[in-house]
Amino acid sequence: MKKILLITDFSKPWNNGWYYKRGFEKNGCQVFPLSPHELGEDEQQVFDVLDRFRPDMVLHTKDELPVEVFSHLRRKVPLVQWYPDPVIPDWLPPYVRECDLFLTMAEGLVGEFRKMNQKSFWLTQAFEPDFFVIGDITEEDRSTFSSDVTFVGNLGSKPQYLLRRRYLKRIIKEGYQLKWWGPKIPLKVNTVAVVMGALGRAYGGKFIWGSEYAKVARLSKIFLAFDSMPHIRKSMSARMYTALGCGAFYMCQHVEGIEDLLEPDREIVTFMNEDEMVEKIRYFLANDAVRREISERGRIRVLREHTYEVRIRQLLDIVSQHI
Repeated sequence: MKKILLITDFSKPWNNGWYYKRGFEKNGCQVFPLSPHELGEDEQQVFDVLDRFRPDMVLHTKDELPVEVFSHLRRKVPLVQWYPDPVIPDWLPPYVRECDLFLTMAEGLVGEFRKMNQKSFWLTQAFEPDFFVIGDITEEDRSTFSSDVTFVGNLGSKPQYLLRRRYLKRIIKEGYQLKWWGPKIPLKVNTVAVVMGALGRAYGGKFIWGSEYAKVARLSKIFLAFDSMPHIRKSMSARMYTALGCGAFYMCQHVEGIEDLLEPDREIVTFMNEDEMVEKIRYFLANDAVRREISERGRIRVLREHTYEVRIRQLLDIVSQHI
């Protein structure tokens, strides 16, 4: 039995670390979950855990601890980083260099990462079904979570989110029922028009996770998605796998290389621009049977190939080949 020291954020029940932990356990591994916020300033606790638990590998995701701490850990045990974002912030390169093996969820960035660490590879995210059990669907659920078009995500003021706002406003303007769920847009001078306008009125009222997320995916006719960096090859977020695994009809802005993972117009639907999005929404809302067939094929594909049980098995294979 392999022993994994998993260092990442476990402070919220929806943090990806919980999914990774379950994936390792389904592959017969023993996992010690270590959340940095529990350590405070006492980084020595990490080495105490290392001495007691004696892991075969340390896996972390971001800058949970100072890079010097990871450097010391690496001298005692193989160190792997699985980075979950499609950007390279200024703080990241020292961490990439200070690990035995680096994994990115964005295949298009592998070349950049290999300039920092030759042992850099692509490993996409996945779906962990144990955390998204729907249970009974009530009439109240149908009233609350059903819609023609649903969006789940952030509509804040960062540049990568502004395109989402434009596309969603267009859907409302075309007369389709829209609900969106996620962090509330803060009421500021530059967001008043958004919060008080049609897009603000389409807000579902909260961040959703777990069974509620699954119900939204299942009950919405179209689950609309926008990845933050669609021009970066195979940079899809875990949202795609999660929504499909929960039974959504998933329509997303085209991400380069997405067809290597899921077949467009058979398991998912993609669009290149705003007008194509509206055209496809119009078509699929009018064709229930086709929509249901596509969503079911997508769900089956994800449960077969894109769960965290499968993904962690792939991670362990990469580690065994290169460390």
